[in-house]
Parts: sequence; structure tokens; C-alpha cells
Amino acid sequence: MHEARIAKITSPIVSLKDNYVRLIPISLIVAAAGIGSALLLSLDMQRFSYAYLTSFCTLMSICLGGLFFVIIMNLTRAGWSVTLRRIAEIIAMCTLPMFFLYLPILVPVLTGSDAVYVWNAEGWSIHGTEAEKQAALAEADYPPPIEALKALYLNRYFFGIRMVAYFLAWGGMAWFFLSNSLKQDKTGDKSLSVKMQKNSTWMLILFAATLVFASFDFEMSLAPFWFSTMWPVYFFSGSMLSALATITLICLLLQRTGRVTDEITVEHYHDMGKLMFAFVVFWGYIAFSQFLLIWYANIPEETFWYAWRINPASDGSTTGWQWVSLLLLFGHLLIPLLALMARTVRRSKNFLFFATIYLLIMHWVDHFWIVMPQYTEITTAHTGPAAGLALSFNPLVDIPCVIGMAGVFVALFCLIARDRPLVPLKDPRLGEALAHHNP
Repeated sequence: MHEARIAKITSPIVSLKDNYVRLIPISLIVAAAGIGSALLLSLDMQRFSYAYLTSFCTLMSICLGGLFFVIIMNLTRAGWSVTLRRIAEIIAMCTLPMFFLYLPILVPVLTGSDAVYVWNAEGWSIHGTEAEKQAALAEADYPPPIEALKALYLNRYFFGIRMVAYFLAWGGMAWFFLSNSLKQDKTGDKSLSVKMQKNSTWMLILFAATLVFASFDFEMSLAPFWFSTMWPVYFFSGSMLSALATITLICLLLQRTGRVTDEITVEHYHDMGKLMFAFVVFWGYIAFSQFLLIWYANIPEETFWYAWRINPASDGSTTGWQWVSLLLLFGHLLIPLLALMARTVRRSKNFLFFATIYLLIMHWVDHFWIVMPQYTEITTAHTGPAAGLALSFNPLVDIPCVIGMAGVFVALFCLIARDRPLVPLKDPRLGEALAHHNP
């Protein structure tokens, strides 16, 4: 039994202090340069919109993973993570301003554009053109109901209402935890911890419900006739893994600048490494399960989504999306699985620093693999649902766009953090976190 450490903050710096004032304009300049150059170099607003959506979903999933981390740590009364929780609270709070970053996608949808979401087109049909649709109706014994049924959900007005509801729910939950946690820093009121724990129960249910439908809306509806009941779990697993990597990376960067040097120890990094290892396995399990169930059933309405991503390109070339699929298999699953397996590796700050950056890059590749084939499909001719698609990667557009989005995230983080404490100062479980030790 180890000796309990007194619940006292001993680091010389536990906030960004005045540095946030300098970081915000620098981050915004990077954001404007990245996203602006991506827009100018794309020479195609539709291509830019898909690159922008890829970067947005990458960042949005990180914020949602941070919100889940906050909810689950409060729900389970976790003491070990108290000194990490404020970073997650700030990340979670970014969900509300993220709504404004989604407006370049949402506003065109509300005005009738089908450049990104094809279901927004007038008379959209699984049969392709209007002539093909009418021919299929004439041959069928009864009209196929799928278009009419999905149109009840996939329409611009209901879509807009759902988006507003999602961001209000996420922002409201994040604000509840951050505001009460900051209030506790001043008052030391232990009842605030009880309040946050009690409200975590229904908030977890609300989070799950909103995440399920948001994952459908953000990315799955890009291919409106595709079905997968495992999709929300796949989206969640990537969100949580990327959030854990982001929290760890921010803590490491803060400590390299002399902040929270005593409150976040190698023991915390060890546990974060274990959680990242667990979610690497979980992501791989869900990805394989989704693929296996769809491929084994061999239903054309489902298999086309994977056919685009793993078959050779329509022109017979081998430069299609199958290489990105293999990159995810080895780069997102097998390499991190082996790298994070050893205890000594998980306790190395230098290794975790590069590991978190690597995982975040793979997380972006994952969303690129999800989003961009739909652009290729609607802008190029292919030989049918069994054919793959040619890879559509433009480093002059995709890379600056995600760098610009990262700049926005840094600016939001600094704006929310400001000169506030980066660790909960008077949480009743602070002593448990300071004395945390892995056997």
C-alpha cells in the first residue's frame, strides 16, 4: 500500500497564463492559411467541400471523444484521471463552436445544394437517373419504397433541425461539466462532484443517442442507400481513440513548457497508453466485424460501399482505394497494436509523444477513407457497383485543409482555457489522482 499524497498542487505553472493571447492569433493565421490555400488550390468547390468535411469530421470526433471521457469519468467517480479531466473538459467544450465550422457544409444543404449530400437532389433515386428510375418502376410489381422511406429522414429541413439539436446537446453537456468544475476550483464544494456524477447518467444516454444519429448524418448519409447498424460504434471507437491521443499529446506539450509537471505523472501516461491500446483493439474489432457481416451476407445494397474501397479501380488500375484500406489495416491497427503492447513503451513520454501524433494522422486517414470515395463516385464514371474507384488524393488540398482545421482547434482550446487552471484545484478526489500508482 503506497502512501497517500497530500492533495496540493505543486507545479509552478498550472495554466496557459498570458501565452494564450499570443497562441490564438498564430493559430488563426495557420487556420486561415491552411483552409484558404486548400480552397484556392482545389479549383473545385465540390472537391474542397469533401476535403473540408473530412477534416471537420476528424476534429469533431476528437471533441466528442473528449466529451465522452468527461462523462464516463464523472459517472464512475474515477479518481486517477482527475488531473487529466480539465484538458478533456476543454476539448469537450469545443463541440459548441464547432457548429460554426459546420456551416459551410450545412448552409448549402439548406439552400438545396446536393454537392456533398446527394440525397438533397430533387428526385434522388437508387436507380440513378430519372429515366432509369421510371424504367425500374415500370418493371417492378410495386414501387420500391426505399427512396420514400429515407426521404422522411434525409431531407434538408429535418437535417438542419437535427444538427442544431446535436450541437446544443453536446455544447450544453460540455458547459455543464466545465462550469461546475471551474466553480469547484473557487468554492471547494464537494456537492458539485455529486451533482456532476448524478447528471452523468442521463447525459450518457443523451450522448449515445445523439452520437448514433450524428454519425449517420455526418458521413454515412454520403452514400444514402448504404446500411450498417454497426456504423455508430465504428465512429465512436475512432472518436475515443483520437480523443485519448489528443489528451495525452496536450499534456505532454504542456509539460514540455513547464506546466502541470507534478500533477500528471508517468502513471497517468501509462494508463492513457493502456486505454489507447484497448481502443486500437476495439476499433479493429468493430471494423472487421462490420466488414465481415456485410461481405458474408453479400447483399448488393450493402457490399457496394466496400467494393468501392477494396476492389481495383474501374479502369483496371491498381492505384485505387485498396491501398488506403491496407494502410488502415496495418497502420491503424497492427502497428499501434504491437507498439502499445509493452509496459515499458507505454511509460515512455518520448514514445507516447510520437505515438499520439501517429494515431491522429491515422485517424484522419480513416475519415479520408470514409468520405472521399463518395466524391470520386459522383464525379467519375465507373463500371458498376462491383468496381472500385480511383484514388482521389490531392496533397495541395487535403493536407493544408486538415492543418488549417488543427489551427482552429488550437485557437478554440486556448480561447476556452485562457488563464484558467489546467487541473481541477479542489476536486475531492484530487489526492487520489496525485497518489495514483500502477502496480
